[in-house]
Amino acid sequence: MKKFHHVIAAIDFTPSCRVALREAAHRASLDGAKVTAVHVMDEFLVHELKRALSITAEAVKEDWTKRLQQFVDESDVGAGCFVEVRSGSPVHELMEACHAHKADLLVMGAKGSRAAPHRIGAVAAKAIRSAPVDVLIVRGEAHAPYKKVLACVDFSENSAKAVQFALHVAQQDKSSLDCLHVFRSALSMAVDFGGFAPAAIPQGIDADGLERWKTELNQFLEPLTRKAEDVDVQPIVVEMVNVREAILDHVIQNHCDLVVLGTRGKTNLRTLLIGTTAERIVQHIPCSILAVKPDEIVEGAA
Repeated sequence: MKKFHHVIAAIDFTPSCRVALREAAHRASLDGAKVTAVHVMDEFLVHELKRALSITAEAVKEDWTKRLQQFVDESDVGAGCFVEVRSGSPVHELMEACHAHKADLLVMGAKGSRAAPHRIGAVAAKAIRSAPVDVLIVRGEAHAPYKKVLACVDFSENSAKAVQFALHVAQQDKSSLDCLHVFRSALSMAVDFGGFAPAAIPQGIDADGLERWKTELNQFLEPLTRKAEDVDVQPIVVEMVNVREAILDHVIQNHCDLVVLGTRGKTNLRTLLIGTTAERIVQHIPCSILAVKPDEIVEGAA
């Protein structure tokens, strides 16, 4: 099972990042991992503070370190959370912090708005694309323990890794786990694109295809779940051309509070968390989401 050794919590002093910090501390405590709260100062702000207050950059950093420590203390995450203040581009410096600490999880809060409550901020979106570690985006007030976890499966090695992490969380939080595969038949594509299916294609669900994919999903999950008998694992296959809509429908209908996604696949999820499909998944799913990176990316970052 996947265990974390060092967790980075990105802090910008907003309510959403306080929830993310608590989640980071919680995950770290369960795995006996270290946790570091990292705040990145804007370089222009540092320059203006130096000029207005006639102080050095070191003094500015010392002041913000005290503010960060106070924020951590007030967040009630217990002792043992380290703090670090950096200056520069938020995304670049967060990536550098992950490298420096050999972290294996970056936790960030999602910034919504009244018009788009489920959207995440630009920094979080960029971190999902470029971080050399797994990235957990915590939604709103969503905080562990999770009750319903969803792992998305496309039969790739990376989705196997996603299932293993999802199982680990489910065991820790005593939650149930749905393992979802979305397959696209000729019928589903024809029906989806305007609702006009060629005459040669029968109307209705591709029952044979559905059964074949169910069998393959069960075979894929068996070696991954055989040691997790304490977790209620439900293999689910859905026929639908739009992967994003299929995942979103399942999350809403089943009240999932964590979705675990591999960032590479061998089917239509090949560009997951790189292309527009993944961006829409992340922006529209109304729960926390974990982007699991391929081993070669994580190992390259070590």
